[in-house]
Amino acid sequence: MMKAISLDTRHGMLLHLLFAGTLALFLCIFPLKVMATDVDDLFSRGNRAYAEGKYDEALTLYKAAVEKDGFSASLLYNLANAYYQKKDVGLAILNYERALYLDPGNPDIQANLDLSKKEFGLTPEPSTLWKRVFNILNLDKWTWLGSLALAAFCFFFLIRCVTPKTIPRPLFRTIAGALLLVFLVSGTMVTTQYMNMNYGVITGDDTALRVSPFASASSSARIKDGEIVRIAKAYKDFILVKCSAGKSGWIAKKAVEPVIPSQDWSKSAT
Repeated sequence: MMKAISLDTRHGMLLHLLFAGTLALFLCIFPLKVMATDVDDLFSRGNRAYAEGKYDEALTLYKAAVEKDGFSASLLYNLANAYYQKKDVGLAILNYERALYLDPGNPDIQANLDLSKKEFGLTPEPSTLWKRVFNILNLDKWTWLGSLALAAFCFFFLIRCVTPKTIPRPLFRTIAGALLLVFLVSGTMVTTQYMNMNYGVITGDDTALRVSPFASASSSARIKDGEIVRIAKAYKDFILVKCSAGKSGWIAKKAVEPVIPSQDWSKSAT
């Protein structure tokens, strides 16, 4: 026969389990705290180097922070500022655009982006009401908002079907209408932002716009460093792009960087 476990034994087992769980949780959290401290230290050192005018050192420290923890709007913004001070037009504009994607509507990022474009002879995009609404949230947040609105609508609809008297019909119609409106607006924003993900920034100086995807092809125009282009398709070492002026052609892949890269940003810092 099996012996019953005594109360003291159960308490002892419970204490061991609690201790083991606490230790495991500590071991999981401690490395994250150490990593966060390291990243904050790199970021702070980068800021000090930037304040002292040591822009190359600041870039090195910011990139090291990126390699450890991935991109954030503040890191991209500071990277862009350092590139701006070095007069590296393309990489400054690129990182401002990436920072703005992660933190849409940030007035400091937008102001520095517009200032950089104006100083480097690029045309700033006009600020319209639609663009301001569009930039309230980024793609991920619009997706979350739409998903939450749809889930809430389904929840209230289910309650209304199961227990009709719980929510009066007029109140249900108001709530359902508001949630569906939020869902439709979010869906429109997600679709629009998804369609705008194929933009890139020219990072090569005086890039040639060629008529075909070959190095020997003739040049139809030149594109300024820092100009934003729409990426249509790729062929070998060339990419077909469309410029803001309406011109299109092929440029070398190395001359353009996508604002939203398809690969993981944390793997490489530009």
